[in-house]
Amino acid sequence: RVLSCGLKDFCAHGGAEGGGTAGDKRVPKIASVVGILGHLASRHAGSIKQELLRMFHESLGSPREHHKATVPFLLQLALMSPTLLATVSPELVDSLQPPVLNQLHQHFSSLPRDELEGVVGVVVHLLCHTSAGALRTLRFLLATAAP
Repeated sequence: RVLSCGLKDFCAHGGAEGGGTAGDKRVPKIASVVGILGHLASRHAGSIKQELLRMFHESLGSPREHHKATVPFLLQLALMSPTLLATVSPELVDSLQPPVLNQLHQHFSSLPRDELEGVVGVVVHLLCHTSAGALRTLRFLLATAAP
């Protein structure tokens, strides 16, 4: 419920077209979402990880408007919480098989160049700050870039 409410708020304040950059009105609410999830992560890390991954995969195959904002929302959560990033990053890398990569490409192909560059910048920043599964992530990047 926390993630769902956070995503709705993110969408209501321009998250879908803003590439995930936080506006003044949204910062306190997304900070609350991060705080609540951080508190819950100590006892419910598996459930949180499962829900984050479910949201990610569900959003890629959906044309619904709030699903377009899901990946930027999840990226913003990861930027604000190293705990959430560490919780989900190893399994996310494992799930990035060719069909999922194609869905991601289709999902972001309609973004204007500056927004796409912003998303890529966030992803690179997160990759540089990920310690959990770093070797797995590096192997994935190398295998994907030069199959």
